[in-house]
Amino acid sequence: MSIAEADEKEARQAGSSFDMELLTCPTCGAGIHALNTAAAAFCSYCGSSVMLEKQEAQYDPPEKVIPFQITREQCFEKYQSMLKGSFCADHRLKEHISADSFRGIYVPYHTYNASVDGTMTLEGHEDKGNTTYYYKTQVKLDHRYEGIMHDASREMPDNISESISIAHGAQERMVPFSPAYLSGFYADVADTDPDVYVPYAKSEAIRKGLEDTLPRLKDDSLSYSMSEAEKALTSKAHATYTGDALLPVWFMSMKSGKRVLYAVQNAVTGEMWADIPMDIPRFALVALALAAALYALFQNYLALRPEMVMITAMLLALFAQWAVNSRRTRMKEKEMMEAVIQGETVDVQDRVNKMKRLEKRVARQNNHGIFRYLGIFALGAASYLSMDLLSGLDNIRIYKYGSLALLVVMGLMILPLGDRSKLPFGCFVTFAAMAAGTAILLLDPFHSADMPIYIVTLAIMAGVIWECLELLKLYNKSCSNTLPQFESHQGGELL
Repeated sequence: MSIAEADEKEARQAGSSFDMELLTCPTCGAGIHALNTAAAAFCSYCGSSVMLEKQEAQYDPPEKVIPFQITREQCFEKYQSMLKGSFCADHRLKEHISADSFRGIYVPYHTYNASVDGTMTLEGHEDKGNTTYYYKTQVKLDHRYEGIMHDASREMPDNISESISIAHGAQERMVPFSPAYLSGFYADVADTDPDVYVPYAKSEAIRKGLEDTLPRLKDDSLSYSMSEAEKALTSKAHATYTGDALLPVWFMSMKSGKRVLYAVQNAVTGEMWADIPMDIPRFALVALALAAALYALFQNYLALRPEMVMITAMLLALFAQWAVNSRRTRMKEKEMMEAVIQGETVDVQDRVNKMKRLEKRVARQNNHGIFRYLGIFALGAASYLSMDLLSGLDNIRIYKYGSLALLVVMGLMILPLGDRSKLPFGCFVTFAAMAAGTAILLLDPFHSADMPIYIVTLAIMAGVIWECLELLKLYNKSCSNTLPQFESHQGGELL
């Protein structure tokens, strides 16, 4: 075939369907199309190491495509940088993930034109001395946006695609589709209803409209509350579906027990999303080293009473219990969202709130750890100064009433919870030890002997360690995803 004939065939294919290989995972049902690629021995979506089933299929391409702008090696370098900046990242990610673990996939995206036209009222306040003044400012929005995009593939998790989506300049990067762009890569098909993501396009128009409007008010010294303004704009936003386009993505998955870890990079902008759980044994070693350093510091520079040591252990127990409760609540919310019937459409305000959560999570992932280290340093300094101050207190009543108050707070944190069967056993060990310590201080059955207080303190710390391990397990679970089953997923799932 001559070059001219090949170009003519390619031009015809660009506007119509053509034959490709459909590779289907026997485990999760995910399917991707391939053109001139080697046989795949793992699934990008569930992380299973299985040979994908191959069959010929017709592929209906969209009219537009954005070619890959970032190489696999550049993607892997970005991923390694994220691992280095993550505190005690799971060693498996460094040992088992290589550049070849990332697969280049063209993901179909629905495109929308959206607008927001209306007047909103911003409520602000300004502090002058001891007086706070409240104001209301009316702002007119008349904004129109083209090329708002959302993935159209049921295989791509919505929360990931929205966190790495192209915000600006996508239209300028698009070129007419040609099968040549698929050579050496994979491609998904658009298999979700475009109407499912109309609320998302509306919420994006509202968010972008507010972002474009707020700089005009920068000269104001007021602090504005945006939540009510966003609600007022939900009925004044409109969106229209304008077609589909293929966007390049580097995609990695690794199976972790009954869950799966993802790392996904937008191969145009470089934005990356990655699930990075913590290495629990490594974290334990770091914690032990820190505890040894603190022990040496306190032993040499502080003279702590046994009661003070126990009160400190109680405070650590309360902090650990609060962290476990917070993480458990977040996990329960995530599980409830995962259990929502797939395909359910949410309203615009839900999408606005969802985007705010995504922005915060992406910002946390882009943090390379400096704020964590500063926080640990500040916590250590505050603990040292607090114990230095309290160590000078000789009134035993302070410790008695303090331990009783901490015991009551601990009870309020664990006893009213409805599903206590799922609470870590360590929290009950801690509570029992705190109760025993409080009884010793109040009743003094051992005639002010120090050894019983130290034993109780060790029991409290054992419970704290138990709860910290449970907290790490919950954190790692939140940094992973349920194994997908694509026969039932239709898109539009919630976070």
